[in-house]
Amino acid sequence: MKVFMIGAGDIARYHGRAVVRLEGEVTGVYDVSEKNLEIYTGEFGCPAVSYEDIPKYAAEADYVVLSTPPTKRLDYVEMILKAGTAMYMEKPIAATWEDAMKICEMAEQYQGKIMVGFAHYYRPGYQKMLELIRTGMFGEPVNIAFTRLSPGFGFHAKNLAASWRTDPNLACGMTIESVSHDWKLITAMAGSFESLACNCTGTLENVPKFDNHTSITARLKSGGIVSVAASWASDIPRCSRAYIGTKGSIFLTGEGMFEFTDLTWKTEDMPYAESLKFNDSYDHATGDVIFYAHRAFQKNLKEGTEIETPLADGVSALAYSLAAKRSSEEQITVKVPEWGKA
Repeated sequence: MKVFMIGAGDIARYHGRAVVRLEGEVTGVYDVSEKNLEIYTGEFGCPAVSYEDIPKYAAEADYVVLSTPPTKRLDYVEMILKAGTAMYMEKPIAATWEDAMKICEMAEQYQGKIMVGFAHYYRPGYQKMLELIRTGMFGEPVNIAFTRLSPGFGFHAKNLAASWRTDPNLACGMTIESVSHDWKLITAMAGSFESLACNCTGTLENVPKFDNHTSITARLKSGGIVSVAASWASDIPRCSRAYIGTKGSIFLTGEGMFEFTDLTWKTEDMPYAESLKFNDSYDHATGDVIFYAHRAFQKNLKEGTEIETPLADGVSALAYSLAAKRSSEEQITVKVPEWGKA
């Protein structure tokens, strides 16, 4: 497939490699950074495209990957959808509810086909976990406990690398940018939320919008409870995804923020726990993770099948994150209606 890239940062290079691995072609790339463009065009041999030429390249592509900061997207989204081209949009879809609603309006106006890049949803370890949960063998959800801790942006109050994440003009923080993954993973296995409470904080005084520690507790509409503990400033990396149900439990764990390497489960009628090992490391194989997502999207486009992480999931994730931020700022528990708008 022919794919046009808008955004040429680190994650965009993984997107390009996934396209090539799927025997596709990166037809062009746009970015505001000349340095990023130089690196990108050097690796993929594609042209650097001017802002004015984005509609032309978008129209000629099978789909466009949009991986700009979420605060800078509306004009790109309109150009892509107006061209009638499908879009792979990196999460979060936006940093504000107003921008998310504008994207929804454009998607409806142009009947856009959009996949939101919740790449961790497509990974083998999580897919196996979800498959087992959906058999009903663990019963109804009682306690969903997600923990992911790692050195990252703002570690020990420092900027580890130049990034939009810690740019005062672009930052939206961990609760919006990164916890969006958790919302999708949780709702896929246990349904939507009724209420939530959050405390989040940051370690960079010069970037007040940037939180890199977050602790969230929530209640599912089914009555189960949820906890999410995440940090980009932990000296020791750890990851755990746990579903504790009325008939059994299943854990997906690893030694890294997004390591899905050990899947262990036990039900009430099993004498011993069973486990599987996966070579599913995000820290060491980011390209594989992005590859799985592109493979799924290309299959959707070729077969006309339903996208498993559509725009609606991106809207819900943002709404939950905004509700969490409001909870932290006002020190209240927030009721979360449909689509999470509080």
